[in-house]
Amino acid sequence: MIMQNKTIAYLRVSTVEQDLEKNKADILTFANNKDFGKVKFVEDKVSGTKNWKNRKIKQVINSLNTGDRLIVPEFSRLYNTSLSKPNLQGASLN
Repeated sequence: MIMQNKTIAYLRVSTVEQDLEKNKADILTFANNKDFGKVKFVEDKVSGTKNWKNRKIKQVINSLNTGDRLIVPEFSRLYNTSLSKPNLQGASLN
């Protein structure tokens, strides 16, 4: 059985009032243009001051295998610059 690479989109907002639908649409357009297949969305409603290790992004990064794709609308959604940053060594940036 051939394993297909997965594509996960991580969306973080800091307030309940923020809308993710525009980001979802943009990510789907990007993924479709790249022929990435199905995109699994992971949504996190948490303050940017909370360490990335205490957010859903930690589980997302831990679940990635070689060849998998992580899409974020902007890098600032991953972490606050004053906090520790996730190790994305070996990641391919598009």
